[in-house]
Amino acid sequence: MAPLDDTTPATRFDSFDVYRTWYKKIGHHEIEVGILVPKNLKPGKHPLIVKFHGGALVLGDCLYPDWIAAFFVPFMQRNSAITILPNYRLIPEHSGKDILEDLQDFWTWLSNGSVTDYLRTQGRADLDLDHDHILVSGESAGGYMALMSALTQSRGTIKAVLAQYPMTNYLRQEPSDTHFGLPSPPKSLLYDHLASIVPGTTISSAVPPLRGELPYLLAAYDHYLTYFGKDEQMWPIGLIGEKSYLPPTLIIHGGADSIVEAEDSRMFVEKCKTLDGVEVKLEDRAGGEHGFDIESKEDEELWLKEGLAWVESKWLASDS
Repeated sequence: MAPLDDTTPATRFDSFDVYRTWYKKIGHHEIEVGILVPKNLKPGKHPLIVKFHGGALVLGDCLYPDWIAAFFVPFMQRNSAITILPNYRLIPEHSGKDILEDLQDFWTWLSNGSVTDYLRTQGRADLDLDHDHILVSGESAGGYMALMSALTQSRGTIKAVLAQYPMTNYLRQEPSDTHFGLPSPPKSLLYDHLASIVPGTTISSAVPPLRGELPYLLAAYDHYLTYFGKDEQMWPIGLIGEKSYLPPTLIIHGGADSIVEAEDSRMFVEKCKTLDGVEVKLEDRAGGEHGFDIESKEDEELWLKEGLAWVESKWLASDS
């Protein structure tokens, strides 16, 4: 087994028992959810992490290890946390309204004790989930899902948020010859994909590199909102103005992010500061590209060590 603080995508889950089930059906299509339980976890009640995957709301999968930062492994392990990782429907086959419907259905499923019931069928009746201590997290599009969870679920459901370069606003790109260091895909690929969509098909998982060209193409050629929808309240930057509360939140964003603009996180944090009693921290890392923290380690990055300690203090705080 790889050391907890030095895993690679191939070894990211070595120290966990990994489960996969579903939380919702659309016809015969199961929208799946992953569950990570630390190996040798002692019987009893354990705090929860809900972690959403990235992928611009266009691709990704709940148990795709490459986008789970290495620092998350020791973070989950030392807190004896059970981590729940939901899939959700993806654009352009589906809309932002569909995605947010899945988000609500997931939280309803979780609150109904469904994870405990499932784990019992897997011989894990010794585990109890501490629903009073839920941390919600995600990177990029997963950060969007985390923040929208915090803004839409009833106060007290979520104790803290950890969002890595979250999409607080819709994806925006300028057409260019290169994208993320590679030649940009041709516009024709977008129209080929759109023409191939079969009405009624449900897409809730796409393991990279599948669909990897679509986020850029949808954004660069002004089709992202065509499929997601144009309601500003479906984005954290629009919804926060209608809210009076957000759980304690740490946002990590690289200042040189070429996919999700760091300025979006800055603007979101400024809006949060107008709300009384809201605790939001922005770790704005100069020069950081999208996904810059994937291989980061706490012992090598003081800002990360301090940030995670702050998140733990809010997530695991006693209500007494």
